[in-house]
Amino acid sequence: MGPAAVVITVSLPAFLGRSEAAAFRNQLLVALEQKESIAVECAEAGPLPSLWIQLLHAAATSAQAKGLSVTLKASEECRKSLQAIGFDPAQSALVLE
Repeated sequence: MGPAAVVITVSLPAFLGRSEAAAFRNQLLVALEQKESIAVECAEAGPLPSLWIQLLHAAATSAQAKGLSVTLKASEECRKSLQAIGFDPAQSALVLE
């Protein structure tokens, strides 16, 4: 059995623009390269834009391939935005908490 995964908690910024998405994606990539699982905190971000949900889904898929995980500590608002775009947790590697 390998070493326990180090979980990096990444808070979503209150403003979710393109440059924030790029910075967030880089944080995810760095964590995965370091073989660390990621916990994403939904902070005060409000509803998640679909671009961010796609980023999380893609990161979770990459993580799963490496035996890691991406967990989203989703607020109620966060969950509603996931449901609104038809996100199905059962079809994604992304773990909702």
